[in-house]
Amino acid sequence: MGTAGDPIHAERLTRLRRLLGESGLDGLWLPRTDPHGSEYLPPHEERVAWLSGFTGSAAVVIVLADRAAVFTDGRYTLQVRTEVDERLFETCHIGRDPPASWLARHLQPGQRLGYDPYLVTKAERERIERVCRRRGADLVAVEANPVDRIWDDRPPPPLGRVRVHELAYAGRPAHEKRRDMGRAVAELDADWLVLTATDAICWLLNLRGADIPFNPVILSFALLHRSGRCRWFVDRRKLPADLELDGEVSVEPYETFAAALEELARGGGTVVADPKLVRAGFLDRLTAGGRPPLEEDDPVVLAKARKNPVEVEGARRAHRRDGAAVVRFLRWLDGIPLDGSLTEMDVVRRLEEERRQDPLYRGPAFDTIAGHGPDGAIVHYRVTEEGARPLTPDTLLLVDSGGQYLDATTDITRTVALGRPTRAMREHFTRVLKGHIALATVRFPEGTSGGQLDSLARLALWQAGLDYDHGTGHGVGSYLCVHEGPQRIAKTGSSVALEPGMILSNEPGCYRAGAYGIRIENLVLVRRAAEAPEGGDRPLLEFETLTLAPLDRRLILPELLDGRERAWVDAYHARVRDGLAPLLDADHRHWLAAACAPLEEASGEA
Repeated sequence: MGTAGDPIHAERLTRLRRLLGESGLDGLWLPRTDPHGSEYLPPHEERVAWLSGFTGSAAVVIVLADRAAVFTDGRYTLQVRTEVDERLFETCHIGRDPPASWLARHLQPGQRLGYDPYLVTKAERERIERVCRRRGADLVAVEANPVDRIWDDRPPPPLGRVRVHELAYAGRPAHEKRRDMGRAVAELDADWLVLTATDAICWLLNLRGADIPFNPVILSFALLHRSGRCRWFVDRRKLPADLELDGEVSVEPYETFAAALEELARGGGTVVADPKLVRAGFLDRLTAGGRPPLEEDDPVVLAKARKNPVEVEGARRAHRRDGAAVVRFLRWLDGIPLDGSLTEMDVVRRLEEERRQDPLYRGPAFDTIAGHGPDGAIVHYRVTEEGARPLTPDTLLLVDSGGQYLDATTDITRTVALGRPTRAMREHFTRVLKGHIALATVRFPEGTSGGQLDSLARLALWQAGLDYDHGTGHGVGSYLCVHEGPQRIAKTGSSVALEPGMILSNEPGCYRAGAYGIRIENLVLVRRAAEAPEGGDRPLLEFETLTLAPLDRRLILPELLDGRERAWVDAYHARVRDGLAPLLDADHRHWLAAACAPLEEASGEA
C-alpha cells in the first residue's frame, strides 16, 4: 500500500541524508513531539509529517543512510500505510517492532546517530544509548535539528492571543494555585520547579491561548519558586495590552528559557524537574550549571487532573449542552438520504454547526472522526474534502468528536447504523456495549489504577476472540487538552491511582478492517461511592457518567445483555431523555423520546 512513487518526500529524505553525511552523522532519531512534549503540535513542529507524510499524533522516524522507518501505534496501523510511501520508509508497529529493536538490527559499529535533545526524555535517550553501545555506535546530540535546516518554507512559531480563564470557570484564583504548588515544591526540599508542559502552565496561571490546533494552550515555559513566585517564559507579542498579571509573575523571553536553567543551577538553588515531562536537553542545561536537578513527579500534573467543584459542575453543565447539540445532529442524521449525495465531510460540518449554537463553545477539541464503513475501522481516521466517502446504506458510521467550551472539554463517540445493520454488526456493538457498561458500573477501592480496571472493558470482546489496539480511557482537561495525564485506563503505562475529581473517557471498541468500526465513548467522573457494600471496610470510588446522548438501540442485541446490563441501558437513556429534553424543541424532544425508549421496544433484527 502507501503512496507509490512519492517524489516530494523522496527528495526531502535525500536532502536530509546528504545533510547528515555532511555533518558527520549516519542517521537521525526523530520523534513526533516538541520541546513541551505536546501531542498536538503547532505547524512548525510537524517534522515527521513534513519528512514522511505521516500525520498521526504518535510516531518515531529513524533515518539511516540505506533505510528508514516510521513507527506508530495500533490506532494508526491503516493510516500510516496509506500516507507513507513504503518504498521510502518501512512502516512498523511501535509495540510489536519497537524503534530500539529495529535500530539494534540495522545500526552498524562505528556509526553516529544524531538526535535532538529537546525532543526526547531522559529515559528515551538512555534507551537509545543502550542500543548504540551494544552496537558499538555513538549517539550524538545535534545543536540544530537537521530537519529544520532543510525545511525551506517552515512556518513561523504561532502568536495565538493569550486570554484570562475567568474564575467562574477556573474555580480557584491563580495565586492560590501557585501558593499551593509552591508548598509542594518546598515539601520536596527544592527551591524551583521546572514546568514545560503547556497545559500545566495554563492551568497554574489561569490563562488560555491559541497556539496549538484544538488545544487552548500557550507555547511557554515556567519556573515556579517555593514561595509561589513564577518566571514565565513567553513571546510578549501574544499578550494583550490589557492583560493584568499578578505581581508575583514575571515575563521573560521564550527563547531564553534554556539559558535561564543553566544560570539558575549556577545560583546554587535546588531545582526539581519531572524527567517524564521535561526534555533531556533542559535537564542537561541544569547539569551544565553545576547542579543536576532533583527528579520527582511534577505536582502540578496531579493537581490539574483533580477537578475542583467549580470545574466538576462546569463539566456537568457543558455535557448537557453538548449532548443537546449531539441529539440535534443525530436527529438530522436519522433523516438524511443514503444515496451518496452526502459525505463524511457533511457529517463533520453539521455537527460543528450544532455545537456553534452554544455561546460558550470555542471550537472542536480535535479533528472530528466521521468514519463511514471501512473508514470507521481506522481508529484515528481524519476525513478530507477530497477523500470523504459518500454515505450509503447498510453499514455503520462512527463519529468521534469533542468540543472546547469555556466550562469544560467534551469527547464523545457514537456509532450509528445507516440502513439495516447485520447481525454481526449488532453482536460486535453489543459486546463493546457490555464492556462499556462493566467499566461504567464498577466500584473500586481507593488506590486502584486505571490499568487494574482495563480488562473489564475488554472481557466481553475477549470471550469472542476480539480486542482493540488502543487504550480504554484517557484523562480529559477542563477547557484544556482532550488528552491529559497522569490518569488513564489501559493495558500498560497506567499505574497512577484514580482519585475523586479526575475525568476520563470510557471507550472500548471493535474494528473490522475493510468493513466497519465500532466505538462507544462517554466521559466519566471519578467520585466517592455513596454507600459501601454491607460488611465492607474499604472506602470505594465509582464513576459518574457525564456524557449524555442516546446509544443506537438498533445495534443492540438485548439477548446478549444480562438483566443488570439491560437495566443500565434503560436507566442511562432515561437520564439522557430527562436531562436533555428541556434544552430541545418539540420535534427533537419527540425524536429523543423514541431514541431513548426501553430496550424491549428496540427493533432492527437483520
